[in-house]
Amino acid sequence: MIEFGTVSDLREKFLTYFDRKAHHHTASSALVPEGDPTLLFTSAGMVPFKPYFLGQKGGIDRATSCQKCFRSTDIDRVGTTLRHLTFFEMLGNFSFGDYFKEEAVAYCWDFLVNHAGIDPKRLYPTVFKEDAEAEAFWKKVGAPNAPVRLGEDTNFWAMGPTGPCGPCSEVYYDLGPEFGSGPEDRVGGDGDRYLEIWNLVFMQFDRQLGGALKPLPKKNIDTGMGLERLAMVVEGKASPFQTSLFEPIRAAAADVIGVPAPSSASAATEAEVAMAYRIISDHVRASVMLASEGIIPSNVERGYVLRRLIRRASRYGRLLGAKDPFLHKLVGPALGVFKSQYPELAAARTQVEETLKAEESRFLETLEVGERELGELLSHGAKYLPGKETFKLYETYGFPFELTREICARKGVAVSQEEFDEAVTAAADVARKGSGAAYVGDLATAPYQKLLQESPGLRAEFTGYKKLEEQTQIVTILRHVKTDSGVRVETGPKVELGPGDEGEVILLRSPFYPEGGGQVGDKGKLMDDVLEGKLLADVHDTQKPLPQLIVHRVTAARTLRVGMRVKASVNPESRRTTAYHHTATHLLNEALKRVLGPNIRQAGSLVAPDRLRYDFTHQKPLSKEEISKVEAIVNEAIKADYPVQPMERAADDIKALGATVLLGEKYGDKPRFLLIAKGGWDNPADRFSLELCGGTHVQKTGEIQTFKIIKESSVAAGIRRIEAVAGPALEELARREEAADREALKELILKFVILTSKIQTVTNKPYHSVLTNIQDPDIAPIAEVRKHLPELRELEKSLEAQLAQFKRDKLMQQAELGQVTLDVGGRRLAAQKFDAAEPQTLRAISDRLKREMGSGVVFLGSLDANKLSFVVSVTQDLTEKGLDAGAIAKAVCELQGGKGGGRKDFAQGGGPDYDWEELVTKVKALVAPK
Repeated sequence: MIEFGTVSDLREKFLTYFDRKAHHHTASSALVPEGDPTLLFTSAGMVPFKPYFLGQKGGIDRATSCQKCFRSTDIDRVGTTLRHLTFFEMLGNFSFGDYFKEEAVAYCWDFLVNHAGIDPKRLYPTVFKEDAEAEAFWKKVGAPNAPVRLGEDTNFWAMGPTGPCGPCSEVYYDLGPEFGSGPEDRVGGDGDRYLEIWNLVFMQFDRQLGGALKPLPKKNIDTGMGLERLAMVVEGKASPFQTSLFEPIRAAAADVIGVPAPSSASAATEAEVAMAYRIISDHVRASVMLASEGIIPSNVERGYVLRRLIRRASRYGRLLGAKDPFLHKLVGPALGVFKSQYPELAAARTQVEETLKAEESRFLETLEVGERELGELLSHGAKYLPGKETFKLYETYGFPFELTREICARKGVAVSQEEFDEAVTAAADVARKGSGAAYVGDLATAPYQKLLQESPGLRAEFTGYKKLEEQTQIVTILRHVKTDSGVRVETGPKVELGPGDEGEVILLRSPFYPEGGGQVGDKGKLMDDVLEGKLLADVHDTQKPLPQLIVHRVTAARTLRVGMRVKASVNPESRRTTAYHHTATHLLNEALKRVLGPNIRQAGSLVAPDRLRYDFTHQKPLSKEEISKVEAIVNEAIKADYPVQPMERAADDIKALGATVLLGEKYGDKPRFLLIAKGGWDNPADRFSLELCGGTHVQKTGEIQTFKIIKESSVAAGIRRIEAVAGPALEELARREEAADREALKELILKFVILTSKIQTVTNKPYHSVLTNIQDPDIAPIAEVRKHLPELRELEKSLEAQLAQFKRDKLMQQAELGQVTLDVGGRRLAAQKFDAAEPQTLRAISDRLKREMGSGVVFLGSLDANKLSFVVSVTQDLTEKGLDAGAIAKAVCELQGGKGGGRKDFAQGGGPDYDWEELVTKVKALVAPK
């Protein structure tokens, strides 16, 4: 076998091989797919090339890549087998209507045998059982092992029920009989002996409705080979986990945890340890890659996948003996594995370490309690764990369902994914009903996908960078019809919107900016293109549900029809103030990096006419000093009046110029750069900031006028949020705050009057203190108003405390005067009812009466607004004889139709007003000796 220095050499050898075969070398795209809502992650090397396979893009006919891939479906199997991984790198070569089977087979064989140096006698090709053509090409290249014919389940690829599809040919490597000799250890079987290393897909058919296969006019090639499996074969290892792509992480984990990673799995304990290290090394690699793209652990979508990885790895570390968070200590070794291929990861190291440490710390806080709870549930020998219990573990202790399932499986206990999902859905329904959140116009892509299928050439051109008005034409109308079940969308060439109707309009050309990049969609009007001032529709929002479409949400003032010519007019004030906040967001982003360090990452944003909101990765709150520094840097940049210049440039300039990008985003061949620099594009190196952005902005920073941070808070673990205002919005905010402060002073003055009046009523004495030196809140200088606010708030607290004390004193006096102590079979029962006594006052009275009696039971009630609340208190000597205050409270509540309970010595409850004498009679019966 040919010697390779490193896996990097092997990766580079593959790419160089196909580069010399006239393939365009394409860099790996992000793990978060761009513009493909059908995928959670990039799961195969062909994903970035889907537009070429579908004929939507052209320009290249051959390509090669080493693509970062992630498959969440394999998480539970990682570690239990030698072949399953979550994150992996897929080497591939692709042909878009150029070469086909013969060349693909020849390239594959030539690389494996003559360039990777693999023994051809250990290579076993497979073909689809009906693909005699591919079989002949394998024989032609001299494969010593005859191709194995396999069925459609393994050797026929399809993009879906209909559409492009075709047979495939896989190449297996024989690891040797020591890896297995059972019936499953065959080419294409489930055993470990034969390892698939390369898959060649021959896209040659278009499957029709009904299943008929129609030949494609242009035949394509899509191949994929896992780098980790190739490295395993080339390095002569028993599994990918022993290769140089995993071993540094595994060794570091063993060093940190202190339990050596076994060299073999001869004993059961060694097998368990080996599996744990496989899981840890795989999950750390994957977590580093996901977190480096800005993904934060959460309970939804990609964030949930990252949470599962971190928590599963952490638990297996704990089983090996780890007591404290340790995964963050493995980030360095993981980055070392990838430093040659992905050097940009180094810049995200601090963020990734903090993300892993914070998530693992949170998990460990509840893990022990959760494990005890699960252990208790499984301790009774049950063979089935209901969905409500798995959901409780997830909701209360942070146990991902998959982790519960894995633990249960090892103990032979069944769980139901369906029941768990039902519990999750039920909880979500309750939360939705509680919040009252619903929006009937919520965008879904289905109607727009249907539009494009019916009108493949449908496009909308955005013209709003240079103009706010456009003479244009309505090309499509979507009418919203409200029904009992929601909103039905009607579309078609004859669909109209009548006066008052709501719907969506697509224009041939539009100056309206569609929501994107955090910036809200434009608002405005559609006017008659001839009669000046004639309103046709109000535009409430602008969206971009698909890359080709700009959709305007409207309420029609007059009838709108497809084909009508209109004048589209953006609200200029809204656009202008939105631009202030968008440019200010760029200034804020740069200022945060200068104050907190270059490793912070944007995690979300909102840019609106009246405010901006910016979410970013950071593990702790900003100090007052840090906030002041950030504000100062932004305002200095505003004062400097830097030019703000957008420009479309080649994608290669992103790296060359060091532009800031959102991790996980892909910006196409001609991305739009936004430069804020004194010298503009004449000297982009001397700049304040440079980002990729498609939004609308001011021309010079001085237009923004001023900037102020109004709030800094936490959004989620590891995510901070800054809310700020800029320009005229700051003046409006100041006006609102001034009005609110004046109103607050009025309320405090009124509170003073009310509280002092109540004190006089309770004490029957005049209250002599009065407010002095306070001007009329409506005309007083705002500084004077704000000076009095804290003073009056403290005074309000003092008066409320005085009133409460006076009420307690009065009730105590009433208790002394009206106390009734009954003799119940030799036991003393103190019973008394008050008006509007607070629960803590009732408790204080009951404690005093209990002390005075020495032995007995206290039953006190209070009537307030037709609600009768009560307390029950029992002395210790009687609790030892069996009297239970909690039981008494429950019995009283059953009688009055309320709720209550508590300890043996003290309990409380309440419910609707009820006959007090009857309740006392009930308590007497319960207190009497049996």
